Amino acid sequence: MTTTTALNERFHLARQRVLSYLLKLGHAIDADSADLAEALNTRFCDSLVDYLSAGHFQILERYQPTMDELAAFEATTRQALRFSDQFGNGAPLDLRDFQDRLEALAYVLDARMDIEDDILQRSVQTNNRPQVGIRTKLQPALA
Repeated sequence: MTTTTALNERFHLARQRVLSYLLKLGHAIDADSADLAEALNTRFCDSLVDYLSAGHFQILERYQPTMDELAAFEATTRQALRFSDQFGNGAPLDLRDFQDRLEALAYVLDARMDIEDDILQRSVQTNNRPQVGIRTKLQPALA
């Protein structure tokens, strides 16, 4: 397995884990099981941060997103991290408020995944290989 294949697999597994926890959380909320939702939410928030990190390192630093894609990617990252900061602390959940916030996050994640897919699909169509070891515009220069 090549390094690129392994990195892409890691990214897709992180995405799949987030989606799995999102579905499980929805079922726990529908069952009005606050204890289960709280336990799942801790794992979900940890997986969410892992997914956001993987997306940054596997997508943004390896492929060339457009400026619009970059702006949208960063906006979705901020929104998802805000959710994780607010709800990932293990505190008891108000299930109705949490459900509303989780649904809003699901739309944010859907938009982010569309952006990731667009970037990846474009790289496949143009046979654009990842920019491994090359400093891109997205990385700040070290002082």
